[in-house]
Amino acid sequence: MPMHAEDLRRFLSEATGKPVDLKMNNNTHSLVSARPTPFGIRVSLHRMFLEGEAPLFQALARFIHRPTPEARAAIREFIALRHERITEARAAGPSRAIRGTARGRRFNLEERAAIINRRHFGGALQYRIIWGRPLRAGRRQHHVTLGTWNLRQRIIRIHPMLDMPGVPSYMVDFVIYHEMCHIAVPSQASDTGRMHHHTPEFRALERRYPLFTRAMAWEKRWISPMIAAWNGGPPLPTSADDGGNPETPSGGPPESGGQLTLF
Repeated sequence: MPMHAEDLRRFLSEATGKPVDLKMNNNTHSLVSARPTPFGIRVSLHRMFLEGEAPLFQALARFIHRPTPEARAAIREFIALRHERITEARAAGPSRAIRGTARGRRFNLEERAAIINRRHFGGALQYRIIWGRPLRAGRRQHHVTLGTWNLRQRIIRIHPMLDMPGVPSYMVDFVIYHEMCHIAVPSQASDTGRMHHHTPEFRALERRYPLFTRAMAWEKRWISPMIAAWNGGPPLPTSADDGGNPETPSGGPPESGGQLTLF
């Protein structure tokens, strides 16, 4: 049976010899944090820690008072065993029907994702892919997340901004590939209790995408004009769409001249 938060607070106070102000969270990044205050120690813990047992609580007490390698290892192991719950903590509550479509005005995400999954991941990844929902009319966007992966729902969402004229197909495919890398390389917990989604292993896999350099250059050059166009500004020029993509299902067979070797 899970421990009550107040009981855990009392235990930590007794174990550390200092008053503990405990707050439980459902974070997906900072799962364990502690900082001294004039009145004791302010601690924030993910709610899953309430399901631990005595050895974990002792490790937590050591971690917030005077961290040791053993305490960090015990916490890291506990987090790793509950990785899926951490990633989906913000999705707590009754599940709702997922609305969305993979077919856009220019790109069909299901077709594109199926080819990427087969060519780069052996067809092993399980997911659903849809276009995200745009903001309500009149709301401007200044910072954009081009894609997300929801582990609990097993859904990849792609920002509909990428369906605009002027966006090259290889940019859409790279964002799909990036989100598939999250499926192939799960997030990992660090010694400090933070979740790292873009680990060295993830970055290495991401860079194996044949058009990685080209996609990064396009994003650097065109992300601001693309956001401006999405917010009602001048449309992207036709020159922004600077070429085809060997992954393209809607643009015919892979281009001859093949500058790429797919793995």
